[in-house]
Amino acid sequence: MARAERGFSRSRRMEKVSAYELGRPKARLGNPNTGIPEVVVQPLYDIYAVAAANAMGLLTLFSVQQGQSYANFGVTSFIKGPGHTNLVQAGMLQSSYTFIVRALAVYVTGLQGVGPNVNPIDLGNFLFSYVQFQINTKSYFDGIAGWLPAGGGGFVGGFGTLTAPAASYIATNGWPDVDNIYALPGGQYINPQETFAFVVNPTLNAGGAPSAETSATPAGVAANGLMAWVRLDGTLIRVAQ
Repeated sequence: MARAERGFSRSRRMEKVSAYELGRPKARLGNPNTGIPEVVVQPLYDIYAVAAANAMGLLTLFSVQQGQSYANFGVTSFIKGPGHTNLVQAGMLQSSYTFIVRALAVYVTGLQGVGPNVNPIDLGNFLFSYVQFQINTKSYFDGIAGWLPAGGGGFVGGFGTLTAPAASYIATNGWPDVDNIYALPGGQYINPQETFAFVVNPTLNAGGAPSAETSATPAGVAANGLMAWVRLDGTLIRVAQ
């Protein structure tokens, strides 16, 4: 019995690791996750939305994941789904996921489900607003949203006259070309468990926080509120299923 107890004791003791092995763990001491990593082209995205006649306020994107409610700036509360964000964990990636942010883009429309056309006054007020992209609270972009083109989206010219533009137009920021995005040379890494965010702050505008239009101004252009998709273009590294 004494021998058995001594044997059990020896099998339970912690193994020693030499100074040389620090940072160079053997396979048996390493990460037990044996999954094979795969790399996919997949942007991270989230939304900013405001209803007609409501003020555009400060919002930190990528802080509310799928399955949670969006109820800001007069928008009727709804549950965020894959059409709004692909984040499933607040403020960070899933465990073992890594993302390389290679470019930034912002696509603006009227409020989803209300109307596709965004009033040009609302578009301008939003694009003139201060935004910041952060990883672990460190800033990697500071400026106004208008410096971040859409990199795509609908674009219809169709103006009737300068005083009465055609109601069928679709406004966007920048020429709608897939390459028209704000590149981050070399990319920026979002590692597992690192936090990241994209802050939209119209309250810093010189004239104060603007409000979305309440009526068709200019003539023929509806007040549909505003919805913006902020897109972090890049590559996602994850464990293959």
